[in-house]
Amino acid sequence: MDHFARSSDLTAAELICLRHIIARSFVSKGAVPLIRRERLKSMGLISFGMGGLMPTPTGRIVARMIS
Repeated sequence: MDHFARSSDLTAAELICLRHIIARSFVSKGAVPLIRRERLKSMGLISFGMGGLMPTPTGRIVARMIS
């Protein structure tokens, strides 16, 4: 993407997944469907580490924005 993601760039399901990851700070990658995982990662909203998913600072900001 050429710009920082906004909550309006996400589908409702993607936003729910992002908020789920943020609420727990770390979730196993199996907890989020592959297609949503890849899209959130490509947008820079989550990262993979230690076998799971973690929110990025940008992901935390986007999840708190009003659509």
